[in-house]
Amino acid sequence: MDKEFVKKFAEKYSDIKDLFEKHQALEKEVDELSKKLYLTQEEEVKVKQLKKEKLHIKEKIYQLIKNYEGVEID
Repeated sequence: MDKEFVKKFAEKYSDIKDLFEKHQALEKEVDELSKKLYLTQEEEVKVKQLKKEKLHIKEKIYQLIKNYEGVEID
């Protein structure tokens, strides 16, 4: 996700801002877990779930940007 690009829209639209902040929090959580040398099976499952949720939020953000501004994002 191009954070600077999304930040411009987050300043204009509160729903995008909320989703962006949630995405950032999930990213931080994934990063913290990924720093561990060894992940338990539960932690591996959690990382996968967090990554799926991040992707879903990213897609939703891009869809909102497209709806609000007509901007296509690859």
